[in-house]
Amino acid sequence: MGYSAFAGGYLANTNQNAAFLRNPAQGATISVQGAYSNPAGVGFLDHGWYLGLNIQNARQTREIESTYAPFALGIKNEGSDKVKYVGKTYAPVIPSFDLAYVHNEHFFGSFHFGITSGGGKAVFDNGLGSFESQIAIIAATLNGMANANAFKYDADIDMTGEQYNYSGQLNLGYRLNDNLSFSAGLRVSYLSNHFDANIKNVQLKYLDQPAAPAAEVILAAFANSGMNFNDQQKAAVRGMFADRQLDCSQSAVAFAPVLGVDYKTGPLNVAARYEFNTSVRLKNKTAEGKDAGLAQYKDGRDDIANDIPAMLVVAAQYSVLENLRVSAQFNHYFEKQSKVYNPISDKNDRTKLITSNSSEVLGGIEWDPVEKLTVSCGAQYFFWKGDDEEFQNDQCINPDVLSVGGGFRYKFNEKLSVDLSVFNSFYTHATKEMADYNGVGMNTATKLRALGLPNAAVPSDKMLLPGTDRYHRTSFVLGLGINYNF
Repeated sequence: MGYSAFAGGYLANTNQNAAFLRNPAQGATISVQGAYSNPAGVGFLDHGWYLGLNIQNARQTREIESTYAPFALGIKNEGSDKVKYVGKTYAPVIPSFDLAYVHNEHFFGSFHFGITSGGGKAVFDNGLGSFESQIAIIAATLNGMANANAFKYDADIDMTGEQYNYSGQLNLGYRLNDNLSFSAGLRVSYLSNHFDANIKNVQLKYLDQPAAPAAEVILAAFANSGMNFNDQQKAAVRGMFADRQLDCSQSAVAFAPVLGVDYKTGPLNVAARYEFNTSVRLKNKTAEGKDAGLAQYKDGRDDIANDIPAMLVVAAQYSVLENLRVSAQFNHYFEKQSKVYNPISDKNDRTKLITSNSSEVLGGIEWDPVEKLTVSCGAQYFFWKGDDEEFQNDQCINPDVLSVGGGFRYKFNEKLSVDLSVFNSFYTHATKEMADYNGVGMNTATKLRALGLPNAAVPSDKMLLPGTDRYHRTSFVLGLGINYNF
């Protein structure tokens, strides 16, 4: 049937340590966590070595409620045209590592390792609407041709997707004077994706007859209507409904420079960081015969773009009192200047669907009620500027999101401290309305006509049925960090 399946899109993860979870506005921090969030600020630490080890535990869900009239013909859907598809992700341990060294009053350096985008495995036990709709439309088309409601469908569908970006970032810096510091670094990323999807045992049921393989039911239906196919056409019909499997691993190594500047005066610290666009070209390693007939997953293909867009960070931290600090931050992502693969055009031009770049604002407050304890909280709001009607789909969901976090740091002594924190995200509901749900009406009409059916037998205008996807996500993270100064 030429089942479509695709994944990918913008994945940016500025959450790199437990300190972020309790106060996400880390862009002007002067600490070992600056190895990622403010490498230029490391220069204002005292001379010596600094180490940060972090572990996070994350849970996410993705829910898509799809409404499409042909879904009512699904045997498992019990007459409902609404189907809910749920994907769950659980990552018990997400590690990160920070190391900083201040040599003297001028020279310093730092290193960060973590998962800077992606993370975890998303499992959809009953597939997605973009999969099931390609089977549902066939039953609806047969019913339309027969002017009846006699055909129903069934299939076994599932999908699992994993995306990881393991990044190591080395920064070198120079502190010009007591107020101004600069840094330059290079981030090296190893991206690893894996997609496993199955659409098997596609069956059709006619009236009270037992469900049978879809191809045989269709051939019998056309034969009863006087349309007898030749052997080549029969083979094509059987091929359309053969089991489809996807088992593809993708990988790439990518590089991006990172520049930073920090200005410190009295109680105020201001910092900026610019991360260049990370040009990513994924290479496929696909099991033989398991690319689901999709060009995106053809074995050996090495031109699938999934760039990580350039990012500008501007942040400030101000000490209101000796034991009270407030911070604010603005992040801007340059998505329009990056490239992402578009399965519709089979080109790296999906960013044409973006109306403008995205941004986020962050803020936080830290209070030291006693000498050894710091209590903090903060929030992050992400503004997605993509065109929902074009860019969003049930495998790439980017709604606006408000995240709030809190926690504390306990200092055992001058060298050792521990962070404990929690972070919860509240995503807005996004809705996508389609005149031809996932384009399956026109796509199926084209394939049926390719079998030699006359236009009158495949009325595409009656196959372009509307549908709606309503997206919702949840995310909850716990963090533990250990910091040690040598």
